[in-house]
This record gives sequence, C-alpha cells and structure tokens, in this order.
Amino acid sequence: MEAASPTAFDRARLLPRSGIGVDTAWLVIAPPGNPVIRLDARLLDRVELTGRSPTGPLVASGVATAGVAAAALAVIPGGVFACAGLAYLAHERFSEARRRVRSRDLLLALGDLEVALHVADGPDAAKSICEQLAPYTRDAPITRPEVYEDAKRRMRAQAEGKGEASARRELERALLVGSDVVYLRNEYLQVGQVAFPIAEVREWAMRGANLPLTHGRLLQAAMGLLVVAAEDRASQGEDVSLLSKRIADYEAWSGHTAGR
Repeated sequence: MEAASPTAFDRARLLPRSGIGVDTAWLVIAPPGNPVIRLDARLLDRVELTGRSPTGPLVASGVATAGVAAAALAVIPGGVFACAGLAYLAHERFSEARRRVRSRDLLLALGDLEVALHVADGPDAAKSICEQLAPYTRDAPITRPEVYEDAKRRMRAQAEGKGEASARRELERALLVGSDVVYLRNEYLQVGQVAFPIAEVREWAMRGANLPLTHGRLLQAAMGLLVVAAEDRASQGEDVSLLSKRIADYEAWSGHTAGR
C-alpha cells in the first residue's frame, strides 16, 4: 500500500460539519484545528453503517403515552398538567426514536475490533463515505482492478513465505496524523515522537477518549487500536482461503463481463 501525501488533500472536499472525506482508498478526517488524519481502508476488514437503537426511546414514549391516558382518566387535581407533561415526553421520545433510525455512524472493523466514527452530516453523507471505502476493505468482493492487483500481490507474498513482512510494510504508513506515522513499538503506540502504553490506549478507547498529542492535536484512541489489531493480524498471517476466493470470484466475473 502506498501512502498519499498528508498535505495534498483539499479540505474543501470534506463534509462541512464532520470534516470527513475520502481520497481513493483513504479515509480522511480533519477536525478544525487538527492536522489531517488519514487511514488506509485496505487495512480494514470491512466498513459498515451503524445506527443507535430506537428501542429505548420507543419504550419510553409508550410508557409516557400510557401515562397520559391514565392521568386523563384520573379525577385528581393537577391531572391536566400531568397530561401535558407526559404528552410532551411521549412526543420527545418518539422524535428521538425517529432520529435514531436515521442516525448513521461509520463502523470501522478489523478482526474483533470495531471503531465507531460519527458522521454529523447525516445518514446520506455517512452512506456515501461507506460506499466509497467499502470496496477497498478485505472482506468485500473485489470489484476494482487496483484492489485485484493488491490482492494478487498479497497472495504472492504468502506463497513466497513473505506474508508477515509484507503485512508489516503495509502498516508503515497506514495511519497518519499530519506527517506523523502511527505505529507499534514494543508495548507502545507511537504517534510521531509521542509514545503511549498500549494498555493506556485501550483504557482511553473504552472511555471514547482521544489521545493527547503535541501542540493540542488529537487522535481517537480507538483509531490507534486499529494499528495494534493490524499488527496482531500480521503476526497471525493472512486468511489465504478468503483471499483466494475473492481473487477467483473477481477473475470469473471480470472474464465473463469483459468477454475474455
């Protein structure tokens, strides 16, 4: 995988609210005041859309609606005010449930690790980002020639006994914060010149926190764990059966459609 220039991306191409965009196989994140963060989607197993469950708000709305009926039937002082309050609560919770149905985040998955990335620009914007990145991920069917060539390269490396070395080379510039490379060094996650113990990175990720970098810069801790998970995958080896099937399926499909 070849890294793109960390300064080449035009911020005008980013979504206006979330500062998220796509540059070929790269997920680009550029919050205001932060350097451009780049993640190569070819590192990931999959990219999906995920939304928050509407069940909780719907249940609360139903309970409040039932309360409105009970208060209306009860002949007690203040019943009118109770009805009004419960009716407002029922409406607010139902509206929240509708928002959650349409709320969409990106889910970046590598092995058992799943990292949620909120797209503040709405479900259509999140869907567009997902559709652009998904074809480059490792679980997706191959539909593009450049993805096919990358898969063939990885298969050759496995056949030559160079799979782990090849995977580690891919990691060398798979996640960048500005010009700083994020990589694993012993039991530390290194971001440029700053190092964080992996155990602490996991704790920050569990809290949904960011890694504090120099000059006020930030990196989502869970995003850094993608590099840790990729290192584990590199040491365990490629899923050759899946890779072989994806290559064979593409060759059968492209040969048929191209008339070769």
